Amino acid sequence: MPLLSAGPIHTLRAGPHTLVIAPSLGGRMASFQTTRANGVVIDWLAPLDVTQGFDAHQWPKTGSYPLLPFSNRIRLGRFRWNGRDIELPAHPGQAHAMHGFGHARPWTVEEDSEDTLVMTLAHTPAGEDWPWPLRARQTLRLTERGLEIELSLRNDGDDAMPVGGGFHPFFARVPGMRLQFDAAHVWPADAGGVATARTTVAERERFLRERDLPEGDFSRYYGAWKRAATLKRRDGAALTICAGEGLDHLVLHAPSGADFFCVEPVSHVADAVNLAARGWEGTGLRRLEPDASVTWRMQWDIGA
Repeated sequence: MPLLSAGPIHTLRAGPHTLVIAPSLGGRMASFQTTRANGVVIDWLAPLDVTQGFDAHQWPKTGSYPLLPFSNRIRLGRFRWNGRDIELPAHPGQAHAMHGFGHARPWTVEEDSEDTLVMTLAHTPAGEDWPWPLRARQTLRLTERGLEIELSLRNDGDDAMPVGGGFHPFFARVPGMRLQFDAAHVWPADAGGVATARTTVAERERFLRERDLPEGDFSRYYGAWKRAATLKRRDGAALTICAGEGLDHLVLHAPSGADFFCVEPVSHVADAVNLAARGWEGTGLRRLEPDASVTWRMQWDIGA
C-alpha cells in the first residue's frame, strides 16, 4: 500500500481565521478554525493529525482533500472512451475505482505567503493508472470573509480525456448542527455506492429549508443544486459554501454515529462516464481536449 508521510505544514491566517495545510498528506487542508469575538475557537473541519502519516488508500476521515481526475466511484473501475477500454485499479476493499488520486499523493508547494498557498501535482501514467498525463494546481486563500479555493487541471496528453473533480471536506459534526441547500435531482445509488439513475428529491432528502442532519446513515448524490449550502451551529455560527461554475453536483455523506459529515461540491455524479454512455443526461461528464484546462472554485463564507 502507498504511504503518505508527514511533512512540513503551512499555516495561513487572515482576520479571525486560521487554515493549516499538509501538502505531503495528499494536498489536504488539515484544519480550519475561526476565533469568535468572545475568544471561543470553532473547528469547522474535523482536524487531521499532521504529525502522522497514513496509508494513502485508508485515509483518516478528517480535514479536506481535492478530488481529481474524477469524483467518487467508477463502476468496477471500467469504462469505454473514444474506442478504448479503460480499466483502473479498484479501491482496496471495494469493487470500484474511487476518488481518483489527488488525495493519495504528495503535492509540491509553489507559492507560500501569510494568507495564500499554491500547490501543484503532476501525473505521468504508469501501469494501470489513469492513462492520461495531467497537471493539477490548488490555490487556497484566506480572507477576512473566510476561505477561497481554486482547483485546476490541465490535460498534458495527446488525446481528449474525461475529467471531473471537486472538494471533499469532513466537517466537524457537533450537536445541533443544521444544514440548508436546494437541489433539483437525486441520483439513487446501489449497495456499492454507485449511482444508477436520476429522480426527483424525496421529502426525507430535501434540505430546501434549514433542518437537522438526518439520524442514521445518510448518503445521497444530488444534481442541479443551487451551488450554495449553509451549515449552522447551535451557537449561531454559520459556514456557507458557495460553489463556482461547473460544480453542479453535491454529495451529502453523514454516517450514523460519526463525528464528521461531508458536503462535497463536485462536477459530476458518481460513475458519470458510464451513466452518460448509457444515455443519461445531466451527469456532469466533461471532455477535456489536449492542452486544455478546467478550473473549479469554491468559497466558504463565515458568519460567526
